[in-house]
Amino acid sequence: MEVVLEGDSPAALTAGILLLSRARSFGLVQLKVSIVGDPADITPVPGPAVLHSTVLASCGVGRELGQGPLVVVPGPATEPLLVCLAADGLGGWFEVDTCGGGVHPATQAFVRLCRDRRPRARQLGRSLRDFMGALGVPSEPALLDFLFGAPAPELARVALTLRAGRAITGDTGLPVHQWLAGDRYEVPDALPRGGGGRAVLDGDLEPLLSRLTLRARDRVEDGLSTLRVLADDDDGRDLALVGSLGEVLSSVVVLPPHSMLPPPDAAADAVATGLGRALGATRGEHDASQALVEVFRFLGGRFVEHEPHPLRLGTGPAPETRAEIWRWFVEGVQRASDRTEEIWREVMDRPS
Repeated sequence: MEVVLEGDSPAALTAGILLLSRARSFGLVQLKVSIVGDPADITPVPGPAVLHSTVLASCGVGRELGQGPLVVVPGPATEPLLVCLAADGLGGWFEVDTCGGGVHPATQAFVRLCRDRRPRARQLGRSLRDFMGALGVPSEPALLDFLFGAPAPELARVALTLRAGRAITGDTGLPVHQWLAGDRYEVPDALPRGGGGRAVLDGDLEPLLSRLTLRARDRVEDGLSTLRVLADDDDGRDLALVGSLGEVLSSVVVLPPHSMLPPPDAAADAVATGLGRALGATRGEHDASQALVEVFRFLGGRFVEHEPHPLRLGTGPAPETRAEIWRWFVEGVQRASDRTEEIWREVMDRPS
């Protein structure tokens, strides 16, 4: 029996690997799978990237042993890490810094603040680092990119950043409601999204400040005073940090007393806890497509130049940017996975 596939690399390779794996699990060594085309022409899917994908992990791509469907594809240390929190990579992708400068504008502003020549600016940066440290989260640009840039609601981003940071440090940290006054039950509204840093500095923050313990309120008010001075001196250079911090922290401040952050789903939690390993993955295979090729050949698959009637599994031409290539790649992988059962039934129903 033989199956000949034609199509873009993620779909054809994935279907070939899944068919060969299933055949060997049933002892059907007589099943042969071929792909029409030259493996040298396959679109590269470069790392670094981290996602949760049962299909890719089962195909041996970037599989973290002992970590289930967590997929970590290494890449150059100079490239940002691509991250997806959705299951199978079928969601929004975003970048996390690996060089210390930050990708998100708020992260870049934080780095500037900590390296500023003015003592009051550096002291404010130190206070922010101390606050994150008390939560068990290192104040690394990668984690701030994760906090500010993940395509998720504010509270979910806070919960996932805590998971990521504490997995890196091994520190449990203090609960986020440590600084909330438990005797105040009038819960205000969080700051609106996209309001910007100037709206935070010039707005009425009293309802939010009243939710803090006295010690926490003193520190926040001192920090806001410093930020107002710095914003005036710098013509609003780092207001992106003020706006992003305001959105995130105000969503925590409005939590009811002694409440919990929303628990993340399995895919997002796996990616968050595996973020530290992904940030350090700079060695090994940097191309997810070539990893599929190697597994396909290892299982006995082969490439042929021509076949008059191949089974088509096209996914369209590959895009150009790395994030778009990864979206195209995982969509093709998932489409092939969904078709594998149908192809398998067709093969088994053929007369011998």
